[in-house]
Amino acid sequence: MRKTIAIGLLGLALFSNRAAAQTAVEQAQILRDFERSVVDYTQRHRCLDMFPEAISAATPAPKIFTLPVAIVFRQLIAQTITGQGEAAIGGVGVTPHVGVLQPFPANELFDFPAVLSATLPVLPGPLEYRLVGNDVVIRDTEADVIIAVLRDALGTPTTRR
Repeated sequence: MRKTIAIGLLGLALFSNRAAAQTAVEQAQILRDFERSVVDYTQRHRCLDMFPEAISAATPAPKIFTLPVAIVFRQLIAQTITGQGEAAIGGVGVTPHVGVLQPFPANELFDFPAVLSATLPVLPGPLEYRLVGNDVVIRDTEADVIIAVLRDALGTPTTRR
């Protein structure tokens, strides 16, 4: 009997197209975790600026876009695109994927769409959001390096309508 009810509720949630991956409280906690990891990066970065010899090839990449954070960001971006229209985001070209702890490509220094800036959590200086193709990246402006990449954050051309 419980299995039947669970299947029915799942079907209702899918039918209504309002199924969410988490509650508002869970989403808020995930965004707090994101903000904490960004602050941790900026504090560690300041320490590395004081002791640059501590940076090596073995320096671990920051863990910013964890799976829960990626899910929440994609939900926020999808809601914004649905509400504002894809034209508010601007043209997205085909660009090779960039990687974490790689230099930011100079040919991708475009303004981040204001509608997305208003949707996503505020980043502490010297960090900023940027779009590289369909990816949302977090760029450290002082080091001119990418510290986090959210692949296909705007969706792929086949998933967008």
